[in-house]
Amino acid sequence: MTELSTEQLLYLLYTFAYSTEGTVTRSTVRNHLSKKRRPNAKQVCESLCELKLLESPKRGRIKVTEMGMKALVLNLQTTEYKFRSNKGPKILNALMACLKLTAKYNQINYQNEDMDFETFVDKFKKLYLEERRRQELEGVVAIRSKEICQKFRQNHHISELLLEKYFEQLKSDGLVFAVQENNKELIQWVN
Repeated sequence: MTELSTEQLLYLLYTFAYSTEGTVTRSTVRNHLSKKRRPNAKQVCESLCELKLLESPKRGRIKVTEMGMKALVLNLQTTEYKFRSNKGPKILNALMACLKLTAKYNQINYQNEDMDFETFVDKFKKLYLEERRRQELEGVVAIRSKEICQKFRQNHHISELLLEKYFEQLKSDGLVFAVQENNKELIQWVN
Protein backbone atom coordinates (compact mmCIF):
# COMPACT_ATOMS: atom_id res chain seq x y z
CA MET A 1 0.00 0.00 0.00
CA THR A 2 1.21 3.48 -0.85
CA GLU A 3 1.42 5.57 2.32
CA LEU A 4 -0.02 9.02 1.59
CA SER A 5 0.65 12.22 3.46
CA THR A 6 -2.40 14.13 4.70
CA GLU A 7 -1.97 16.64 1.85
CA GLN A 8 -1.82 13.86 -0.75
CA LEU A 9 -4.82 12.09 0.74
CA LEU A 10 -6.92 15.26 0.71
CA TYR A 11 -5.82 16.19 -2.82
CA LEU A 12 -6.83 12.75 -4.10
CA LEU A 13 -10.14 12.91 -2.25
CA TYR A 14 -10.96 16.38 -3.59
CA THR A 15 -9.95 15.36 -7.12
CA PHE A 16 -12.31 12.40 -6.89
CA ALA A 17 -15.09 14.47 -5.30
CA TYR A 18 -15.07 17.34 -7.79
CA SER A 19 -14.48 15.29 -10.95
CA THR A 20 -17.19 15.54 -13.57
CA GLU A 21 -17.10 12.92 -16.29
CA GLY A 22 -13.90 11.57 -14.74
CA THR A 23 -11.72 14.70 -14.79
CA VAL A 24 -11.39 18.02 -12.99
CA THR A 25 -9.21 21.10 -13.40
CA ARG A 26 -6.29 21.56 -11.06
CA SER A 27 -7.59 25.01 -10.13
CA THR A 28 -10.98 23.58 -9.07
CA VAL A 29 -9.27 21.15 -6.70
CA ARG A 30 -6.94 23.85 -5.40
CA ASN A 31 -9.81 26.29 -4.79
CA HIS A 32 -11.78 23.74 -2.76
CA LEU A 33 -8.83 22.90 -0.52
CA SER A 34 -8.52 24.79 2.76
CA LYS A 35 -6.51 28.03 2.61
CA LYS A 36 -3.80 26.35 4.66
CA ARG A 37 -3.30 23.61 2.03
CA ARG A 38 -3.54 25.74 -1.16
CA PRO A 39 0.09 26.96 -1.32
CA ASN A 40 1.42 23.38 -1.67
CA ALA A 41 -1.30 22.17 -4.06
CA LYS A 42 0.89 22.25 -7.17
CA GLN A 43 3.71 20.21 -5.57
CA VAL A 44 1.23 17.73 -4.09
CA CYS A 45 -0.43 17.27 -7.49
CA GLU A 46 2.95 16.72 -9.17
CA SER A 47 3.98 14.16 -6.54
CA LEU A 48 0.72 12.26 -7.04
CA CYS A 49 1.27 12.27 -10.81
CA GLU A 50 4.82 10.91 -10.31
CA LEU A 51 3.39 8.12 -8.14
CA LYS A 52 0.89 7.41 -10.97
CA LEU A 53 -2.03 8.04 -8.61
CA LEU A 54 -3.20 10.94 -10.77
CA GLU A 55 -2.90 11.42 -14.50
CA SER A 56 -3.46 14.36 -16.79
CA PRO A 57 -5.34 13.23 -19.91
CA LYS A 58 -5.74 16.86 -21.09
CA ARG A 59 -3.73 19.94 -20.32
CA GLY A 60 -4.84 21.44 -17.02
CA ARG A 61 -7.18 18.55 -16.21
CA ILE A 62 -6.46 15.63 -13.90
CA LYS A 63 -8.13 12.39 -12.94
CA VAL A 64 -7.62 9.74 -10.29
CA THR A 65 -6.14 6.52 -11.70
CA GLU A 66 -7.25 3.03 -10.65
CA MET A 67 -4.10 2.78 -8.52
CA GLY A 68 -4.95 6.20 -7.08
CA MET A 69 -8.46 5.05 -6.11
CA LYS A 70 -7.01 1.98 -4.41
CA ALA A 71 -4.47 4.11 -2.49
CA LEU A 72 -7.20 6.60 -1.54
CA VAL A 73 -9.58 3.94 -0.24
CA LEU A 74 -6.90 2.07 1.70
CA ASN A 75 -5.45 5.24 3.24
CA LEU A 76 -8.91 6.52 4.25
CA GLN A 77 -9.28 3.37 6.36
CA THR A 78 -6.27 4.24 8.49
CA THR A 79 -6.16 8.04 8.48
CA GLU A 80 -6.47 9.99 11.69
CA TYR A 81 -7.42 13.18 9.81
CA LYS A 82 -10.52 14.99 11.07
CA PHE A 83 -12.44 17.48 8.92
CA ARG A 84 -12.80 20.73 10.84
CA SER A 85 -15.18 22.49 8.46
CA ASN A 86 -18.26 21.53 6.51
CA LYS A 87 -17.09 21.08 2.93
CA GLY A 88 -20.50 20.21 1.59
CA PRO A 89 -22.16 17.21 0.04
CA LYS A 90 -19.52 16.53 -2.63
CA ILE A 91 -16.90 15.48 -0.07
CA LEU A 92 -19.43 13.44 1.92
CA ASN A 93 -20.61 11.70 -1.26
CA ALA A 94 -17.00 11.01 -2.24
CA LEU A 95 -16.33 9.49 1.18
CA MET A 96 -19.44 7.32 0.85
CA ALA A 97 -18.32 6.15 -2.61
CA CYS A 98 -14.89 5.28 -1.17
CA LEU A 99 -16.53 3.27 1.61
CA LYS A 100 -18.41 1.26 -1.00
CA LEU A 101 -15.12 0.52 -2.77
CA THR A 102 -13.49 -0.64 0.45
CA ALA A 103 -14.69 -4.20 0.03
CA LYS A 104 -13.30 -4.37 -3.52
CA TYR A 105 -9.84 -3.15 -2.58
CA ASN A 106 -9.69 -5.06 0.70
CA GLN A 107 -10.27 -8.27 -1.20
CA ILE A 108 -7.30 -7.48 -3.44
CA ASN A 109 -5.08 -6.27 -0.61
CA TYR A 110 -5.72 -9.08 1.84
CA GLN A 111 -6.53 -12.03 -0.40
CA ASN A 112 -3.56 -14.05 0.86
CA GLU A 113 -3.72 -12.86 4.44
CA ASP A 114 -5.32 -16.07 5.71
CA MET A 115 -1.93 -17.79 5.40
CA ASP A 116 -1.91 -20.80 7.71
CA PHE A 117 0.92 -21.41 10.15
CA GLU A 118 2.48 -24.32 8.22
CA THR A 119 2.71 -22.22 5.04
CA PHE A 120 4.18 -19.38 7.08
CA VAL A 121 6.83 -21.71 8.57
CA ASP A 122 7.87 -22.99 5.12
CA LYS A 123 8.09 -19.51 3.58
CA PHE A 124 9.79 -17.97 6.62
CA LYS A 125 12.38 -20.77 6.81
CA LYS A 126 13.15 -20.35 3.10
CA LEU A 127 13.63 -16.59 3.56
CA TYR A 128 15.75 -17.18 6.67
CA LEU A 129 18.05 -19.65 4.85
CA GLU A 130 18.44 -17.28 1.87
CA GLU A 131 19.35 -14.42 4.22
CA ARG A 132 21.78 -16.64 6.12
CA ARG A 133 23.53 -17.74 2.89
CA ARG A 134 23.79 -14.11 1.77
CA GLN A 135 25.30 -13.05 5.10
CA GLU A 136 27.70 -16.03 5.20
CA LEU A 137 29.17 -14.82 1.90
CA GLU A 138 29.81 -11.45 3.56
CA GLY A 139 31.51 -13.17 6.50
CA VAL A 140 29.22 -12.32 9.42
CA VAL A 141 25.85 -13.84 10.20
CA ALA A 142 23.53 -11.70 12.34
CA ILE A 143 19.90 -12.09 11.34
CA ARG A 144 17.77 -9.46 13.03
CA SER A 145 14.16 -10.44 13.63
CA LYS A 146 12.82 -6.97 12.79
CA GLU A 147 14.57 -6.86 9.40
CA ILE A 148 13.64 -10.39 8.35
CA CYS A 149 10.01 -9.81 9.36
CA GLN A 150 9.97 -6.63 7.23
CA LYS A 151 11.37 -8.58 4.26
CA PHE A 152 8.76 -11.28 4.80
CA ARG A 153 5.97 -8.69 4.75
CA GLN A 154 7.31 -7.14 1.56
CA ASN A 155 7.35 -10.53 -0.19
CA HIS A 156 4.09 -11.96 1.15
CA HIS A 157 0.60 -10.58 1.76
CA ILE A 158 0.15 -10.95 5.49
CA SER A 159 -1.07 -8.54 8.13
CA GLU A 160 1.34 -7.19 10.72
CA LEU A 161 -0.77 -8.73 13.48
CA LEU A 162 -0.77 -12.21 11.93
CA LEU A 163 2.97 -11.98 11.22
CA GLU A 164 3.68 -11.05 14.86
CA LYS A 165 1.47 -13.89 16.10
CA TYR A 166 3.14 -16.48 13.87
CA PHE A 167 6.64 -15.18 14.65
CA GLU A 168 5.98 -15.47 18.39
CA GLN A 169 4.67 -18.99 17.78
CA LEU A 170 7.93 -19.85 15.96
CA LYS A 171 9.82 -18.84 19.10
CA SER A 172 7.48 -20.56 21.55
CA ASP A 173 7.50 -23.80 19.49
CA GLY A 174 11.31 -23.79 19.59
CA LEU A 175 11.76 -23.47 15.81
CA VAL A 176 13.60 -20.17 16.23
CA PHE A 177 16.06 -19.24 18.98
CA ALA A 178 16.12 -15.52 19.79
CA VAL A 179 18.65 -13.50 21.76
CA GLN A 180 18.79 -9.77 22.58
CA GLU A 181 22.04 -8.02 21.65
CA ASN A 182 22.52 -4.24 21.65
CA ASN A 183 18.73 -3.73 21.89
CA LYS A 184 18.20 -5.82 18.74
CA GLU A 185 16.71 -9.27 18.61
CA LEU A 186 18.88 -11.73 16.69
CA ILE A 187 17.42 -15.04 15.62
CA GLN A 188 18.70 -18.46 14.60
CA TRP A 189 16.73 -21.28 13.04
CA VAL A 190 16.89 -24.40 15.20
CA ASN A 191 17.38 -27.58 13.12
